[in-house]
Amino acid sequence: MVEKAYEQLKTPKSLSEIHSRFNEIGIQWNISQVKLFLEMDKKVTEKEGLYSLGEGDLQQKVIGVLDQLFKEKPKIPIKKIMEQIPFTIGKSEILDIVEESENYYTPNGVIISKK
Repeated sequence: MVEKAYEQLKTPKSLSEIHSRFNEIGIQWNISQVKLFLEMDKKVTEKEGLYSLGEGDLQQKVIGVLDQLFKEKPKIPIKKIMEQIPFTIGKSEILDIVEESENYYTPNGVIISKK
């Protein structure tokens, strides 16, 4: 069933369009269930109200979000960063990605800073 859902997300679509497509292919979810799926699946990205399968891996997605958030600030608490990431990811996963990145580091596990 998930593979059928991913087929529909190869191109960006609105929530209502995805809901309609899911119903057409036999995934009988209400709109709230579709939205929950889209928000919880780490492979799905949302941009300007359109959902699609994200390109690249999780590390690239997180770094992309960090690049956007750090345009104006040198330090941001990880809690604030987690609120801005449009998919579900744990604090330890973010910290692992930050430690491997070229542009960011964490001095204490609570704040992420730009190098």
